[in-house]
Amino acid sequence: MSSQQPAWHDGERLGELMAEFAGWRIGRGGSGHWWAVRGNELVRTLNVEELRARLHELEEIAAVPRSA
Repeated sequence: MSSQQPAWHDGERLGELMAEFAGWRIGRGGSGHWWAVRGNELVRTLNVEELRARLHELEEIAAVPRSA
């Protein structure tokens, strides 16, 4: 296995997440954590699929109209 393959895979995942979640800044830190930031919201996790699930939850919450 090439040492560049995990980085290529991360880049692919990053592209998918950025396309799926417009308005979020998404990345992966040196500590291995995936993160997403939008305004004052921060999501940080070691697992990219957990990040995706949590972002979907936040998108659903944001889509619910608030009563006045």
